[in-house]
Amino acid sequence: MSANRPDNPLFLPIDTSVLLQLIATDTVAILRLLRADYKIQPAIAAAVEAETSTLLSTSRKFMGRQEQLKKALSNNTIICIDQHSLGCLGSCAETMAKQIDSEGQRLYLHVGVGRGEAFTHAASSVLRVPVATNDTSAVNRLLRSEEIIFRPVLRFWDIIVFAHQVGQLTETQCDKVRQGLVRLADRIPQCFTGRAYSA
Repeated sequence: MSANRPDNPLFLPIDTSVLLQLIATDTVAILRLLRADYKIQPAIAAAVEAETSTLLSTSRKFMGRQEQLKKALSNNTIICIDQHSLGCLGSCAETMAKQIDSEGQRLYLHVGVGRGEAFTHAASSVLRVPVATNDTSAVNRLLRSEEIIFRPVLRFWDIIVFAHQVGQLTETQCDKVRQGLVRLADRIPQCFTGRAYSA
């Protein structure tokens, strides 16, 4: 790797908002690409797993997709952030896991962001890696509280555009993703509102 290019992060903490959109649009395979080709392990906090599982079971928009999450977790496309999954960090894995838990509790209780976002941003901060989240209100609240946010902050559509750039998704597939979110009445960026992905 070039001396001018930083190493890829070992982990990519993903919050509930991005994970649900990946599941709802059948694009979880992009996370396998990150792990296999770029050695970036997509990871979620236990709070995100709990939130996502609940929404996949109770929200009309997302119901019936529980198997996608179970499969992604069982084949390590996504891992849950804990001492075991941080084992690649060596002897500091236990300390890091405890720091993430402590920091997540602090962000949740004292900064006032949602539980999933709190533990996702805690993992990002402790591991010093970027985060994938669509929740700009949580990001803004953290910034107003002068919390450290590692950049870039990736959104669902950043992941989709990346997959298109590396040939994982065609323009047609990207537009099907856009159409799928429109059908679900889920949020899409203004640049994709009422127009095709390639427009």
